[in-house]
Amino acid sequence: MIDKETAQKLARSAEAHSKPIDFEQLLRDGLLIQRGKSYYVPDLKALPEDVALRIKGVSQTKNGTRVTFSKESKSAEKLVRQLKPESE
Repeated sequence: MIDKETAQKLARSAEAHSKPIDFEQLLRDGLLIQRGKSYYVPDLKALPEDVALRIKGVSQTKNGTRVTFSKESKSAEKLVRQLKPESE
């Protein structure tokens, strides 16, 4: 059995991976910049926690800091449902 703190961290991460990222809102807020199909971030620390948890890769390019994100996951959604009762 895992402790309550670990279950809460796992639940937050799973929840972040279970819902879609609102790229349009992040672009409007200036937290992301889109160039072609790539997304760049002026300040990684300014990203909301649920979005930051979804970062799959970070690389420095001539255009700035390029980030790639993991896709939303149905299995993460299932894990959230399993962990929520334990973490509350």
